[in-house]
Amino acid sequence: MNKFVPVVTLALTFGILGFLMLNSTGYSSVSDLKGVKDVKSVVVMGNVTKGSVRFENGTMHFRINDGGYEVKVVFNGYVNLDNVSGYGTVVVKGVYYPNNKTIVAKSVESSCPSKRQ
Repeated sequence: MNKFVPVVTLALTFGILGFLMLNSTGYSSVSDLKGVKDVKSVVVMGNVTKGSVRFENGTMHFRINDGGYEVKVVFNGYVNLDNVSGYGTVVVKGVYYPNNKTIVAKSVESSCPSKRQ
C-alpha cells in the first residue's frame, strides 16, 4: 500500500469539510447586515416590526429588526404572521440589497405557537 494514501485521504477529507463549512449558511442577525456593502444571499433571524406588515398586489412588505438595526423585507407571497404573538421572530432567506436596506425574500418562516414557550 502506498504510504501517501492516508495523507491524501486525510487532506481530502479536511478539504471537503472546510468547503462545506464555508458554504453552509448560519443565521445572521439583522445588525450583521450593517457592514454588508455588496448584494449577497442571506439567512437572517429577526423580529417583525409591529405595524410594518402590508400587502400590495400579492406582495408582502414588512420590516425586521433586532433592537439595534432594521431592514425592509419584500416577499412575493403570504406568510401568516398572526401566528406569532406580538409580531415575533421570523427567519428570512433571500438576497440582501444594502443600497436600500432591503431583503428580497425567497422564503419567510415564522415559529409555530405550539413550539414557543
